[in-house]
Amino acid sequence: MMSLRKALKAKRTKRGLSGAVTALILVIASVIIALVVVGFAFGLFGALGGTPTVTQVGTGTLSSTGSKGQTYYVATITLHSTGKVQIVSASIVGTNVTASNISPISLSAGLTTVTLTFPAESDFTPQNGTVYQVSVSLSDSTTVQVAVKYTGYTVF
Repeated sequence: MMSLRKALKAKRTKRGLSGAVTALILVIASVIIALVVVGFAFGLFGALGGTPTVTQVGTGTLSSTGSKGQTYYVATITLHSTGKVQIVSASIVGTNVTASNISPISLSAGLTTVTLTFPAESDFTPQNGTVYQVSVSLSDSTTVQVAVKYTGYTVF
């Protein structure tokens, strides 16, 4: 049997973490927590959750083109997205002209060049050099207004 003195001495020799190691662990944990809070506060982790933000880069172009007697308008825009979202529809503001083709419809994080094809309508006659607004509806129920400048007729 172990004597009471030996048991107390053995108990005293077992030590936990030193104060310096404990302080170091607390400082490291505090820095990590602070970085995560700052990251979310400034939107650095926006792609991880929430609604992505979509904005236009530069001014897009709008041109007329056609073949075999059919004329249509082609708008080319560059969009920047902070996450994945799809384009549902697009229309020229102030008209009844809605895009008949959108390519590509999916936006991922980063830049994407999108081509919107609109049928020629009698109530819309663009003027060369004029900037028009196009309303782009997204799958997250948001709408982005983009600017396109009419450049005239393009022959393909």
